[in-house]
Amino acid sequence: MIKQVRERKIETKSVVSAVVLGTIGVIMAVFALSLVVPIVWMLINSLKDDYDYLMNPFGLPSEGYWMWSNYPYAFEALKIKDVWQPHTHKLVTFDYWGMFYNSAVFALGTAFMGVFAQFITAYAVSKYDFPCKKLIYNTAILTMIIPVVGTLGASLQVRKVLGIYDNMLLHILTASGGFGFNFVLLYNALKALSWSYAEAAFMDGAGHYTVMFKIFLPMMFPILFSLFVLSFIGSWNDYSTILTYLPSTPNLAYGVYYFEQSATSKRHTDPQVLAAFVWLAVPTSLLWVIAQKWLLNSLTMGGLKG
Repeated sequence: MIKQVRERKIETKSVVSAVVLGTIGVIMAVFALSLVVPIVWMLINSLKDDYDYLMNPFGLPSEGYWMWSNYPYAFEALKIKDVWQPHTHKLVTFDYWGMFYNSAVFALGTAFMGVFAQFITAYAVSKYDFPCKKLIYNTAILTMIIPVVGTLGASLQVRKVLGIYDNMLLHILTASGGFGFNFVLLYNALKALSWSYAEAAFMDGAGHYTVMFKIFLPMMFPILFSLFVLSFIGSWNDYSTILTYLPSTPNLAYGVYYFEQSATSKRHTDPQVLAAFVWLAVPTSLLWVIAQKWLLNSLTMGGLKG
């Protein structure tokens, strides 16, 4: 009798687990589909002419009217003309490759400096005891909770006074902070790593910088690389920062934004604008594909020997 009751309980748990997992699977599948459908829609409609796009926005291009010419047109038309250069006092035109270079410098610099600053801040706060340690952590949390609005004017004025405004290098160096959501994530990840690794290294004569960069940094590399890729993609698609703080160095995101705005005056068709969005997304899509494989290969196992 007792055995039958136990078997029934096990069967009930199995059924409940199957139902829960099946429900979660359906929800995740629907969520994934909701992310894929807009991308497929963009790719399909980028191959239409303007009339076909208006009359048939959710179907395949009409037979014989696959407008592959939208892509070379968008590539050539992605230009920002007559951009004033304060250092050379000249007007410059940025084509796709010029804006691509600005995007790469801005995204790489912002992502690297941001993740690096947050890592060393989280490492110091999580692994060492010092006065005001809790105050620093609580302040970092507080700054994420309290909204800060209406500071754009003051920020612009401060940057102009300090000479940071419209300077790509200084902007990258000063815009990266050691706090934010990534700081909290890295703090808890580092907190979970045993300090015994450091103690073993100290016994062999290693210093604090050696422990941080040669022991804990490699162990945190998968997380850091994931944050770097996400930050890179966010910076690559950021046109508002360029528009506000770096007007003389337009990136691809700003170029596509300008291209889209000019389409309202019928200078470009909507499918050509979608083709321009594809040109913007190609580099980050390739990075994401490569990064996933690299990230999986970077996962290593570690442990302590007694």
